[in-house]
Amino acid sequence: MSIPLNTIYSYFETGDFPTQDQFQASWSSFWHKDESIPTGKIEGLDQQLQNKTDKKIFEQHLANPDSHADYLAKKDATNLTERNIHSWRGALGVGQLPDNIATVDNGDQTGSTYTKRQSDTRFMIWDDFVNGDEKILAEKIEALGITTLIQSVETTIAEFAGNSNAYQFEDNDFIAIPDNNGHFSLYMFKGGEKTNTANYLPTGLSNVTIGMVEGLQNVLNTKMDKPTASGNYIASLLNGTVTWKAVNPASNYLMYWNGTDFKESGVFHSAGKLGIGLTTPAEQLHLTGRVRSMGYILEENNETVNNQITAFNRNLLFTNSVGIKKTILTNEDLPSEFLKLPAKLTKAQKEQFGIDWNNQYSNGNLNVYGLTPTVIKNDHIVRYFVLQGLNLNVNPAFTSIKFIPVGNAIGTGEIECLGFQTFANGLSMIVSVYGDSLQPGNSYNLVIRTTNPTIQVHRTTGSINVVDTINNIDISGLKWETKSYTPEQEGNIFNINGGLFKYNSSPNNKAYVYEPNVIVASAKSDVVFEANTNFYLEMNMALSTVGPSTVSDAYDFYGYLGLIQKSIPLALADNSFLRVIGSSFRSGGYESVLVWNNISSLATKIEPGAAVINANIIIMRQGNVYTQFVTVGSTSVIQSITSTTEAVSLSLVTSNSSRQKTINGSVVQAFTF
Repeated sequence: MSIPLNTIYSYFETGDFPTQDQFQASWSSFWHKDESIPTGKIEGLDQQLQNKTDKKIFEQHLANPDSHADYLAKKDATNLTERNIHSWRGALGVGQLPDNIATVDNGDQTGSTYTKRQSDTRFMIWDDFVNGDEKILAEKIEALGITTLIQSVETTIAEFAGNSNAYQFEDNDFIAIPDNNGHFSLYMFKGGEKTNTANYLPTGLSNVTIGMVEGLQNVLNTKMDKPTASGNYIASLLNGTVTWKAVNPASNYLMYWNGTDFKESGVFHSAGKLGIGLTTPAEQLHLTGRVRSMGYILEENNETVNNQITAFNRNLLFTNSVGIKKTILTNEDLPSEFLKLPAKLTKAQKEQFGIDWNNQYSNGNLNVYGLTPTVIKNDHIVRYFVLQGLNLNVNPAFTSIKFIPVGNAIGTGEIECLGFQTFANGLSMIVSVYGDSLQPGNSYNLVIRTTNPTIQVHRTTGSINVVDTINNIDISGLKWETKSYTPEQEGNIFNINGGLFKYNSSPNNKAYVYEPNVIVASAKSDVVFEANTNFYLEMNMALSTVGPSTVSDAYDFYGYLGLIQKSIPLALADNSFLRVIGSSFRSGGYESVLVWNNISSLATKIEPGAAVINANIIIMRQGNVYTQFVTVGSTSVIQSITSTTEAVSLSLVTSNSSRQKTINGSVVQAFTF
């Protein structure tokens, strides 16, 4: 039973729910794929077939030699009558042919019957339109004018309707909407506006697979899918599979092939200029990073642009950031240009050049006006002397320093020193010697000889007395006061016995945290040197850190070891007037400890690049002048200050830190002179 489409449409209008009978009646109005379609049900097909000759009968007719024997001539002409023969003669030019003879097209002459080729176009070949079960093939349905099946790339009927102008389909065609599992939902287009989703009727069929439509997969396999989004693409064929590679770089960016896709590069085009790493190139090629090349060929160019290197008139030129152009000298230019240098220098520059030319060694007159200490003991211990004066930054390669007994002529009884160290400012020098290399009961001057940059011989006016015994200070019984951040923690952080002292930080005293300005422990000894005495004090100090480092750019810890006036009471504060400062420094993965004294700048700090440091400290007082030098390995830092002449004690003060720290100290020697 066939139900009109308008009636079916009314069953499926928005908000309606078809009954079982209506649903069955609707589908009964269509042919199922397992049912054969009677030719009488295909509009106009019988009429068309009436215009066709049955192929089988026609072939049998052609094979029958007696077919139309009464009016068609046989090959052997056995059935021709005399009249027939007469007619053939006319057609062949030997007689007049009858008007009813069948003829075919020949050039511009039109025949009265079809050729075989013309005849084949007038009927269907049965085997081309049916399968083995004599059912019409799916791909031939459209040829029969029944309907068309449209496969959508959109996954909803709304998306398909919105993009319907990309498809060709007519009224009553079917639309197959895919899901993500290879299945389809089937809709029928009833006609009207194609962008209106109401004109697409759901058939109720879902999960329709390609395999359910016979032959459809083979046809689809010959097709290439379109890209799923708008844009520019290039097709890629790999192992028989076509994929679309998007070619959609950002505007004005040059493209490159990364082996898989065309991508936008870091090169930006703007008004005929290229920028690499930026979108506002100021030159034909503008980079934000460095350029590396085997070489550059510079054209002649005398323009002046800030920060530009050019070549002009056989010179390499550089224009600085304020537009001043300068000539870049090559190695071959240096000798001739060097000779022009004196005329270009001021007097002060010439004097500085003289110092620098001698590797910061003075060519002025040597003068030593201070020598400390003035008394040493005759024993096998290295003694250090501090010389103070002018132009003492002599070149060690061309300088010798010797001890000469007072009263001896130069060259007589001289004793070589152990070594010496100069400083760039020329105001100080440290000289060392074994105490037992000098004779007890004698006094010695020092003789300094230089041969470059000028020849000089300088003898000190000050002298050193060598004795068998000196006024040693007994350090073993030295008493100390201690103070901790948390009361009663002194015994946990300090271990002191006379001239031996140790500090070990503890979180029980104060939690570890970066607080370099918070004093958490202090110690002060009894009086070591009485007022108005000249003294020599030598100590060793070791500073170490414990535990892993944390990334920071800060001085993590300070320890102060030095002298404090007897009259100043013990407190959690650095009240010393002369000190050596020990610290730990960390930056990234690098960690080191370092020391400097309280006057010298950080530029003269000693930093061995390790987590442990061992330093030797010598402090001498003569009158109200204090001289202190710190030695770590072969490096020394020296300073002199004027200060109090009153009685002094030893002082040790430490700050808080984010890690455990340890300071070990010992008094090596202390005496007055």
